Amino acid sequence: MKILVKLLVSLLLLILILWKFPVSEIIANLQNVQVGWLLVCFLLGELVIVNQAFRWHYLLIVPKEQKPKFSTLLKYTLAGYFFNLFAPGGLGGDAYRSIALGKAHNVIAGSVASVFVARVLGLVALCLLFWIALPCSEQVPEQAIWFMSIATFLLLVFCLCIVFNPFNMGKFKAFAEKLREYKKYPLHLLAAMFGSLLMQILVVLMQIAVFKSVSISVPLAFVFAVVPVTILITTIPISFNGIGIREWSLLSLTAYAINSEQLLASLLLGYAVIILQAVQGAIFYIIPYDRVRI
Repeated sequence: MKILVKLLVSLLLLILILWKFPVSEIIANLQNVQVGWLLVCFLLGELVIVNQAFRWHYLLIVPKEQKPKFSTLLKYTLAGYFFNLFAPGGLGGDAYRSIALGKAHNVIAGSVASVFVARVLGLVALCLLFWIALPCSEQVPEQAIWFMSIATFLLLVFCLCIVFNPFNMGKFKAFAEKLREYKKYPLHLLAAMFGSLLMQILVVLMQIAVFKSVSISVPLAFVFAVVPVTILITTIPISFNGIGIREWSLLSLTAYAINSEQLLASLLLGYAVIILQAVQGAIFYIIPYDRVRI
């Protein structure tokens, strides 16, 4: 039922887009795509994947003899992109790679904790990027500022809850103990935080490259402000993988800065890059890991 409701929400939002905006103009923008910028977007996406694997390496606190090689972490990260198609905000990929690696190397608690902390640091990095970019951008809607203020406050409260009472009960006990271990490794957390900032910067640069591919030109600070808002909105599990929510949120945030048909064309190209990454991930998921060398 949950999946059906999410599909219905996404479908209704997409129907509204098709009803309100001329499809012919969206297609016309797609016909003049600058393929070079689309290739730049894909290559930036590959750097995001490598960055995620490095961040995972620093956050995976397990005995040395049980710690997987970086190439193994990279393979599971790549395969996770296949599962990103089935859950909002990359949660499907996170669930797959944390549990699959944990079972394969008998480090489930450490693997799940590392991916969980990486997710939290990624959200913190998004909020930081928004507040850094906001003073340099005058076009961000007031509603977006209020949303990010609430999101930042809730995230801070959540982080404090993790630090002082990390789910220390029942089946979460092993997980809580792993979270406590990070207090002993501040440099690992610092390195992972820098990795999270770099990853979110690369994600914003991917969006800029997609904009450039359909001749959208807007101030960099504006993109660095609106992309974090959109990503945080799409993590709310009310649609199928954020489809429909992503479009309407960006349309609202950029209404006075970007032509709507150009924006929708760029979003379709963005989905093409996501599908390419998912196909790449499917290859690493289908082929046994012991037969793949990186």
